[in-house]
Amino acid sequence: MNSHTSIAEMPEEDRPRERLARFGMRRLRDAEVMALVVGSGSRTASSVELAQAVLKKLGGPAGLRHATVEELLAVPGVGGALASRIAGAMELARRAAAREGINAAGATPSVPGCADAAVGRGPG
Repeated sequence: MNSHTSIAEMPEEDRPRERLARFGMRRLRDAEVMALVVGSGSRTASSVELAQAVLKKLGGPAGLRHATVEELLAVPGVGGALASRIAGAMELARRAAAREGINAAGATPSVPGCADAAVGRGPG
């Protein structure tokens, strides 16, 4: 993270929020999505650079999904507030996936409707 480019120094069309507005969430790179969660960078790294460091250290989005606050804190530039914000976002994603009936491997239940019944959204 030695060669630091702030978001303000980036061309406007390359900034994560502007790319989100123009292309939608699904077209953003992993680091851009993560930068939206990170919010702002530090004196030594932009939010995109910090997001790239987090993803690299933890093994990408799959590793990030299971990262603990302690593992997040081990990434240079990640403090308690950011580690908590990231962990909270990952927990919401896990809860949403569980309510939609998606297991840790990303597979849906083999019997249609069984996940809905398990969370009280079944028929009737």
